[in-house]
Amino acid sequence: MATTWQSVRLAVCTFTAALAVVSCSSGHHSTASATSHLRITPPPTSPTASATSDPHSPSVHKAPPIHSDGITPLVSDAAVKGNATYTIPGGIKAGKTLAIAINCQGKGRLTVQVEPANVSFPLLCEKGKVLPTMNEMHMSKNRPTGSLRFTSEPNLTWSFAVGWDPHPPEEK
Repeated sequence: MATTWQSVRLAVCTFTAALAVVSCSSGHHSTASATSHLRITPPPTSPTASATSDPHSPSVHKAPPIHSDGITPLVSDAAVKGNATYTIPGGIKAGKTLAIAINCQGKGRLTVQVEPANVSFPLLCEKGKVLPTMNEMHMSKNRPTGSLRFTSEPNLTWSFAVGWDPHPPEEK
């Protein structure tokens, strides 16, 4: 059974407040700049069968399908290893919600930082499983430029897609 980002959004909204606290690193984030909501989808029940037989299963070899939530991807990439930085086309938009979907695989930590909003969140990835995550951040300030900086342990492979969510979950 395929899990869509939209069904995940509905299932996890009740946990949004608790997960938002966990999703931002305490070192360099600013709640004045953005509010973060982390949504984690459960890993497939059978990683070996679903990874090859279900075209809708999460993969690090293709970007997460955020278009199913009505989000137009601004930038995406797949099968990435190591650190990387990507420009957010058009910069940061005040009043908009930036959605970042990530699939990661391998044992270790992947940290995502949104600049210049100074918001970051860590992801713990597992060996042998593709873990899908979506994090949404409400932006409070306009910035002419913006970027996503990914800091990855060398044994991780990951993919991502980012875009502006026209229908973000309600903040509580």
